[in-house]
This record gives sequence, C-alpha cells and structure tokens, in this order.
Amino acid sequence: MLRIERSFGALMDIPWLLLIYTVPADPSRKRAFIWRELKKIGAPYLRDGVCILPERSDTVALTATIAAKVEEFGGEATLVSGARLAPARAAALVDQFRAARSAEYQEIARDANQLLAHVAREMEHRELTYAELEELEADLGKLRRWTDQVRARDYFGDSAPQDLREVLDRCERALGTFLEHAAAQDRPAP
Repeated sequence: MLRIERSFGALMDIPWLLLIYTVPADPSRKRAFIWRELKKIGAPYLRDGVCILPERSDTVALTATIAAKVEEFGGEATLVSGARLAPARAAALVDQFRAARSAEYQEIARDANQLLAHVAREMEHRELTYAELEELEADLGKLRRWTDQVRARDYFGDSAPQDLREVLDRCERALGTFLEHAAAQDRPAP
C-alpha cells in the first residue's frame, strides 16, 4: 500500500505546462481553430485562455506550435513550463484527463459495436459486395485512427482498454467473414 501511495504522490508532483493566450475576437474562426487544436492534444482549460498539460517533450512541442499560431493570428501566447500544483489539484487534473480519455474510448467502443451490428445486418439481408466491404473497412480504419489519436493524448493512462481492443479485433474478424461471404457469392455455380 505504501508503494502505491508513493508512486501516486510522484505522479502528482509532475511538472505542468501552461499555455496562456488571447486571440482577437474577430474573425471567430481563428479562436475556433486554436480551440480545436487544443482539443486535439487533450489540453483542458483551467479558465478562459489558460490550458494545462503535463510537461513532456511532445506536449511542449505541440503547445509551442499552437502558441506560434496564436501569435500568427495577432494574439498573444505565453508558455509556462515547470509549473507545480498542489497535490490535491494535480490529482483532480489527472482524474479529469483520465475521465476524458475514458469517455473517448467508450465512444469508440460504442461506434465499433455499431459497426459490428451493421456488418451482421449486411450479411443477413443483402447480397454482399466488395464496394460494401470497402466502405466497412474504411469505417474500421477511421475507428483505428481515432483510437490512435486518443492514445496519443492519453497522458496518464496505459493504453486503450482491453475491451476496446477486443471489439476492434472482432470488427476485423467480422470483416474477414464478410469478405469470405462476398467472395463466395462472386464465384460461379459449379
């Protein structure tokens, strides 16, 4: 138990990276662009114009790129590295990061289950075509890319949960079965 508390305490004593910025109100597309970029890297807001990330080489590079874009848009950006937070605040932020990634992983799993249901319906009710297979493969590819994007901003998790990996693997196998059935339909009768 003591070992867990020590490692948890070490986790809470990490350095943080703050991006403090302002972007001119007009045109609003510039503010929206910055907001989307910060969302892509998983940076939560502490308040308007103040985002936080764990300080790592990848987050420093990503945040510096966004700060440069803010300045290109005529705004002001300040990066603060090495920020330390009170343990309770750091723990709350880590929980916030983990909850956000968990919600994203759950959303991917829901979409993957919908893809499985769609494949099952296609196999039951229609003639199977390679065009349909290509669409379904593209959908699975999107789910895998989305998983990779979430994993890239999963700063405090281990990786995608096992159940998500399993449902994506089931999708892969279902598409393999779909391909076999489509190929069988394409073969001329003996």
